[in-house]
Amino acid sequence: MAQSLSVWAHDEAVSALYENWQNSTVFNSQELDKTLLQQFVKDAQILSKQNPNDPQASAISGLIKAFYASQFPGIEGLKLAKQARDELQHALRLDPLVFAELTYAELGHLYHNTPGWPFSFGSQPMAEKLLEKALEVDPQGIMSNLRIGEYWFDHKAYPQAQKYLQTAINIADQNPHISWIDFELLRAKQMLAKIHK
Repeated sequence: MAQSLSVWAHDEAVSALYENWQNSTVFNSQELDKTLLQQFVKDAQILSKQNPNDPQASAISGLIKAFYASQFPGIEGLKLAKQARDELQHALRLDPLVFAELTYAELGHLYHNTPGWPFSFGSQPMAEKLLEKALEVDPQGIMSNLRIGEYWFDHKAYPQAQKYLQTAINIADQNPHISWIDFELLRAKQMLAKIHK
């Protein structure tokens, strides 16, 4: 995903929200701005409710909520993680290729990082299945490689993790990208540094 997702979003409101999200100051500092994140969640939720049959609106709402849940775990995070899962699954039912690999990658990321039963819906087999699907959709996607690289890193399968994380970084180096991707690439580089210790 070297380009802004707004190239795929045809609805003006959807495009505007996602472009604002991708290039937001949320990703430009060490400290995440929780208030700004909460506003994005609210805006995305309104857009999704107003457009229940628009896969892009559902996907964007799910992606923003998934990111929030990953940064602020706990009861609030788990609640948003479930909402994000439902919206991403709904988007994929409406359009199995909505936003190419990203929707599968972020849904897999949710299953990977969310606690399993009885606390929540997390499932490592489901995570791996979705992350592999993201790679199938776009083997050269930055996020598909980042997310499966992180999955293998957390499972201590370091050769696989290194392969995918480095692939993502190499792809990003050759293409223009946006603030959100830089934020994720920094995490990838931190994981690679730990592997190389």
